[in-house]
Amino acid sequence: MIPASERAAELMRSLSHPQRLLVLCALGNAEKSVSQLRRELGGIEQVPMSQQLMRLRADGLVRSRREGTNVYYRIAEPEVLRVIEALHGAFCPAPVSEERG
Repeated sequence: MIPASERAAELMRSLSHPQRLLVLCALGNAEKSVSQLRRELGGIEQVPMSQQLMRLRADGLVRSRREGTNVYYRIAEPEVLRVIEALHGAFCPAPVSEERG
């Protein structure tokens, strides 16, 4: 259990910044370009977005690929996505109209 707890603690440290959480929530199951992420997360400027993406990549939470001048990101590991989905469910409940659907 000790190695698993260390991995979990590392993940929590990586998630401890609101902008990184926003980026991971925006990615979800999809691969998105930096420009797509910036459009969806309009409150994050170019430099901070790049810094957060670099940190997420260095921490192994996202993977990137380049296509021409565009860089695309996706969540790297299924456990990261499960944690993000759990946080989303706990802190970002669906609007009442969606819950009844």
